[in-house]
Amino acid sequence: MKPILHHSLLLCALLLSTSVSAATYELLSGEVKITLESDREKISPSEDLILKLVVDAPASLKVVLPDLRSRFSGFSLAEFFPHESLTVNERTRQSYQWRLVPEPVAPKYRLAPFAVEVFDQRIAPPRRQTFATKPVLFQGEGARPSVTGDPEVTLKPEWIPPTAKTVTLWVVLAILGCLLLAGVVYGLMQISRRVKEYKMSPIERALVELQRLLSRNLPAKGLYKDFYIELTMVVRRYIERTHGIHAPEQTTQEFLIAASRHPLFKHEVLVQLKTFLESADLVKFAGQEATPVMAEDATVKAKRYIEDDSRQMGIPSSSPSKS
Repeated sequence: MKPILHHSLLLCALLLSTSVSAATYELLSGEVKITLESDREKISPSEDLILKLVVDAPASLKVVLPDLRSRFSGFSLAEFFPHESLTVNERTRQSYQWRLVPEPVAPKYRLAPFAVEVFDQRIAPPRRQTFATKPVLFQGEGARPSVTGDPEVTLKPEWIPPTAKTVTLWVVLAILGCLLLAGVVYGLMQISRRVKEYKMSPIERALVELQRLLSRNLPAKGLYKDFYIELTMVVRRYIERTHGIHAPEQTTQEFLIAASRHPLFKHEVLVQLKTFLESADLVKFAGQEATPVMAEDATVKAKRYIEDDSRQMGIPSSSPSKS
């Protein structure tokens, strides 16, 4: 179990190392190979840099590296890990690793060329050779914006949702506004209707009022008393407009007396009006039960009187305007 776990950890470390490595630089090639691995492609002053130097050479060759701490520029050395050496298949692999801290204002990040000493141990005494590596210039993030004193973030307006109390207030105000608007529109319509009716002839106005009363369909709702009151008021207002008698404010008896003294009321007309008004009073004040037939008959009598009287008065009759 332990060997399997050990190999699994090694595999995970290898995969992690492979995924982290972002840049590789070849410093020396040939029989002796020197490779530099960086854990990121671009250098950021806010993050440390991990560098790994790998020397691969035949086991018969001894490779000696100088102290590289003075060869780095743009970094402050934070930590140096002990180097490792491993010989496999007559080749020796040496690893060196550093953790470097990039300097914030460094003009460049660089590993300068350094001398590598190689000793061939197959010859006695060992033959010494020296090689120079290639320089490595690490890519930085680029020039940072100059400090101007302006805010480093762009301020944007942030919408704050209203509270439930505020929403309720808005709804109430909206409802009140709608009611006010409806009241204004209704008032304007009433004024317009009043002006329109005022310009009508007495018969036109009376017939419009009669048509409006019939549209309310009071008899079908059982409101016979209300119907007869409104019907007699249509006739009384017509008489007031044409004959100058204040019929709406008078009782039936007071009106009949005033009408009998008026020169334009003939006896036949007075009898007709008396029958109409007294039959209406029976429903309005005596509690007599009416029927749809009675209501229709009263409507016909009221309309006939208005039309006949207008004809005798010489008032032009035209089709009433609907309102």
